[in-house]
Amino acid sequence: MTDADDKLADYWAWCAQNGVVSKKLLLHRSVQGLMPQFSLCLNEPVRAGAVVATVPYLVTLNAQTIRGDMKPAAVPPVRAMCAFLARRRRMDVVTARALWLACCLACYRRLLLQGHALGNAPLFSRRLMPELPSPFTSAHIQAYPALAAALPEGVNDGAAEESFLSPLRRQVEGQLRATHAALRFYQRRRSPHLSQQLVPSFDELRMAYRTVLHRSLLLPVDCVPSSPGDLADLFSERPDLDLLPTLVPLVDVIRSSAAARGSTEAAGRDACGGRDDGTAANCALHTCTHADFLSSGSRRRVVFETEPLSSRCVVVCATRDLKEGEELLLDYGSA
Repeated sequence: MTDADDKLADYWAWCAQNGVVSKKLLLHRSVQGLMPQFSLCLNEPVRAGAVVATVPYLVTLNAQTIRGDMKPAAVPPVRAMCAFLARRRRMDVVTARALWLACCLACYRRLLLQGHALGNAPLFSRRLMPELPSPFTSAHIQAYPALAAALPEGVNDGAAEESFLSPLRRQVEGQLRATHAALRFYQRRRSPHLSQQLVPSFDELRMAYRTVLHRSLLLPVDCVPSSPGDLADLFSERPDLDLLPTLVPLVDVIRSSAAARGSTEAAGRDACGGRDDGTAANCALHTCTHADFLSSGSRRRVVFETEPLSSRCVVVCATRDLKEGEELLLDYGSA
């Protein structure tokens, strides 16, 4: 793994130390209007079907993997908070889990600002997770796959998008206020010994939630293996799967095909500054279980799992031959 910006060296070092494996990649950063843009591009050719990146499930961030000492003290337990947020049909459980994840992210940032040392600090640098503009405009909605997927079919002009986004903005603001109220209540009643300085402000929570909406992927609980198919196949075959909004190191900087299409149309050129090979998705997400050969003679496989979920992985595979310099693109809508 390499990078076009040497100031992200800590991030690449963290990935290597925590078992993230990939082809040679370049991470480009740019700004289009108010929207920061990341482009993850290949630094070597890749054949169709090849594994581009592998991320151990336990280094991802979601309501299942943030546990023990990893959970900020100012954040309520996930079950209690999600039960509160989802009561009276205020929201569904997936949205509640996304808001809980945003609480953790906002608390991590608050701890770092106060000088606390965190083992996963490189994931939260402002270069990698900059402040994002409001998603509730036609100019930015496509950069937030979780919201863009909710747009009604056929809505493709600015006026129609604005009429849909206005009530959605009010709904999300209400959900954020309920979440922030839960944080304040937990600090006052459950953990009065905790300093109020550890509780993020409403604006910090809003910014963290924008990051979750912009970068998170939906993964099945327990990282249920999708192989030999991809996650889109798994979700279509098992629509009852319990899902977790998840931040996946390295994978979550891969843009959606819709976001790349909008950026290309606005800029009039390919985001990687190289070849224009289109903006269709060129890779797919898989979840799988890592296995080793029991013996080279029998070719029998055995799974070694020293702790729960330790062998589960999130994998990105190329869906066609890719040239050096091409940007990796995922179709988040299919997942």
